[in-house]
Amino acid sequence: MNILSFLGLAVIVGAFVTAFNSADGVSASDYIQTSGMAVVVGGMIGATLLKSSASDFKAGMSLLPRCFMNPMSPIKLIDQLVEFAGIARKDGLIALESQEVSHPYLAKGVQLLVDGQKPEIIAKTLDAESDAQITREKHGASVWAYMGEVAPAMGMVGTLVGLVALLNNMDSQAALTSGMATALLTTLYGAVLANALALPIANKMRIQSEVEQLNRQIIQEGVGFIQTGGNPRVLQDLLASYIPPDQASKLSLNG
Repeated sequence: MNILSFLGLAVIVGAFVTAFNSADGVSASDYIQTSGMAVVVGGMIGATLLKSSASDFKAGMSLLPRCFMNPMSPIKLIDQLVEFAGIARKDGLIALESQEVSHPYLAKGVQLLVDGQKPEIIAKTLDAESDAQITREKHGASVWAYMGEVAPAMGMVGTLVGLVALLNNMDSQAALTSGMATALLTTLYGAVLANALALPIANKMRIQSEVEQLNRQIIQEGVGFIQTGGNPRVLQDLLASYIPPDQASKLSLNG
């Protein structure tokens, strides 16, 4: 669980609820304007669907839960690879079949080792899968980034809609108030959706994609080394170069 993601979401909600209820004579319900929400949210989603392919949009939605979870730690991953290297050196590659593997990409690599595939086949398979995953993550993050770009524009569209309604009903106090509310609140909705949700989510997806890409590089290096039957200590020293020195000191063999 990514505590910072939940904390950030809670702070956003708390800050806006406090702001909405702090003004005299105004409550949070006064900031809910159905037609304004329809323009901004509907326009944002519609424009995103029009821009994206089905696979890109699906990738963007499927990556959303990952923003609230932590990627597997490189330290844990290196420790597991070093452990597998020791097992394979002692009992052979087939002994890895009974090991529990928590990372799906590592599970793929271990299965290729157990199946006795040639080194070039393993390298090519893992490279292809990593490249495909990078593309999916990049396109998924771009969906949320585009939502962040288009939401303020839809807020401005809603503002223009509200102004038209306001100018066409200058003689009606109720219509004047409704038009002004639509004009102002749609700008607010667009700014909040873009800067408090869509853009932060897109950025977190990019960062987590980079972390996962590093993990896959570590796995590729480790799987190739395990296949050669090398010394686990040498493998740890090799993989430790992928992480900062302060983290390398936390590896099991160093501990």
